[in-house]
Amino acid sequence: MQFRSRVACPLLLRSVIALASMTLLTAGIPGAAAEDSLYQQRVLYRQALDHLTAGRTDAFRVASRRLASYPLRPYLDYYDLQSRLSLVSDTEMARFQAAHGDLPVASIMYNRWLKRLGARREWGRLRANYQPGNDVELNCYYLRALHALGDTQAAWQGVGELWTVGRSQPKACDPLFDLWIEAGQLTENRVWSRMQLALDDNETRLARYLLRFFKGPLRRWAQALYDVHADPAQVSQIQLPDGAEAEPARVVVVHGLKRLARRDPDAAWRAWQRFADSDAFPDGQRQDVRERLLVALAREGRFEDGAPNQGSPEFIEDMASAAVAVENWPQARTWIERLPADALNSHRWQYWLARALARTTLNSERARLTYRALAQARDYYGFLAAEQVGAPLRLNGAEQRPSAAELDALRSRPEITRALELYAVGDLINARREWLQLLPTLSDSEQVQAAQLAQQVGWLSESIRLANEADLRDQLDLRFPMPYTDVYQRVSHVTTVPQAFLLAITRQESIFDPRARSSANARGLMQLLPTTATGVARRVGLTPPEITDLYNPATNVELGGHYLAWLLERYGSRRPLAAAAYNAGENRVDGWIAQASGRAMDVWIETIPFRETRNYVKNVLAFAQVYGQLLGDSPPMLQVHEATVP
Repeated sequence: MQFRSRVACPLLLRSVIALASMTLLTAGIPGAAAEDSLYQQRVLYRQALDHLTAGRTDAFRVASRRLASYPLRPYLDYYDLQSRLSLVSDTEMARFQAAHGDLPVASIMYNRWLKRLGARREWGRLRANYQPGNDVELNCYYLRALHALGDTQAAWQGVGELWTVGRSQPKACDPLFDLWIEAGQLTENRVWSRMQLALDDNETRLARYLLRFFKGPLRRWAQALYDVHADPAQVSQIQLPDGAEAEPARVVVVHGLKRLARRDPDAAWRAWQRFADSDAFPDGQRQDVRERLLVALAREGRFEDGAPNQGSPEFIEDMASAAVAVENWPQARTWIERLPADALNSHRWQYWLARALARTTLNSERARLTYRALAQARDYYGFLAAEQVGAPLRLNGAEQRPSAAELDALRSRPEITRALELYAVGDLINARREWLQLLPTLSDSEQVQAAQLAQQVGWLSESIRLANEADLRDQLDLRFPMPYTDVYQRVSHVTTVPQAFLLAITRQESIFDPRARSSANARGLMQLLPTTATGVARRVGLTPPEITDLYNPATNVELGGHYLAWLLERYGSRRPLAAAAYNAGENRVDGWIAQASGRAMDVWIETIPFRETRNYVKNVLAFAQVYGQLLGDSPPMLQVHEATVP
């Protein structure tokens, strides 16, 4: 099959604009925006931005005046100001903020402007215009301004908090930190605190850098802390001193034991016995270490006699998770029933409690009732529970249909109008910023209306996001649309991949945004990497696509469908394994399978090492159930051959 080359929607729009601009250019001297149709205004808006980018300032000004009443005129002012940000005066910036401060981009540009003042060391202007916020780079520039202008005491008051973090800070902070250190403000105790934070975050490069600042008695323990981080087995050689060095020594021991527990729980337990009877550890620290070690042993399938009945909520949940992972159902039941009420009542733990009850008590009525109650839920665990007791799946949809008058009223709000116009001209980043800023201000009914508006204009990814973020769980028409029906039907027929599974993968990957592009360079509806798409095309005898072809829904879904078909063949038609490989890669999944042969599939899913992949597989299986129901073809959540890991 020869793929026809297609371009991404923004590029297609540019072509349309180029053609339409010929009409606009023959219209004579620009008149008022009201004389132009909405379509002409959109074309002229993009044309104005092209003029600005190309440096055609006069043409940009003419177009801007013609668009005086167009909803996106404020964005032309923004792009104009942004294009000459280094030259903008305080007065001009204040004027823009007063006129357009409600735009999401206003604060973004303001911070950029302040940072440029800082980079040019215009300290007086920076101090006069600075507004407090959470931007670390900007805050460092501000403190540098205070120091440069002679307010050293105020500058030093803010430095310690910025310096004492477990990661490297922006380069703009380095001159500030150097001045602070030269002024004798850095204490060894503060370096010790940052050392611990750095190693807790596994920032070993930063930790090595920090070692140079230790000159006193903490130097020995800082080096020991770094050493046990790299080689936790060294913790067994540490001797606890008395006096002032006892506390840093305890920090080293605790850090080393926790690290060792992940690699060798038995060795960590033996090492702990050297310290367990010592009075050197306060009760809270002793409990924390013991809990970590008991969890590490439990993950190996060993549940020590005398484990405490009580403990921190994290400890109890970790023990319950460990018991489920090794399918020790008596221990799973014991620890699940000790969970705090809010955790125990979650769908996740209600499902695993029922599983444990069913495996530890023959014909457990409590297990049956727990499953039945959970089966009312429309989510991953609810669908699994329904399957356990043969209950019908419950979609429980309760769609709300806003009236045309309600939609028109909401559409007239400036923020909504701007968001929809930004979407129309292809500026998806700023369109989404408008939605995110608006959502918290909407009532429950207005949130439904906003999602409906997004769906009406074809912005499915945003209508789904809005429905999810507003917790509109019963709005199935918003949360589970079925676009490109003919494409998915054809690809399902060609590849034999169930249509519901294709839709579920797409919804999880891109939320049906054909223009989606990930940070890893995956593209289109099914988020294909160009290398993956090329490999799939060659494998099935198709012409390798151009990168722009991946934004074509038909091309993208066909290649994604063939890739899914390949994965299903590879993993014996087990959808959970294929979904995991689609997300995390085949090599990783092969390794996970090798360590879990014979394990129940629901347990394997629950213990996938990557949280992202774990949630991905759960979502895909649940979405496939919903789409299966909507299509009238709903296989079991886990089919017979999918019950266990091969």
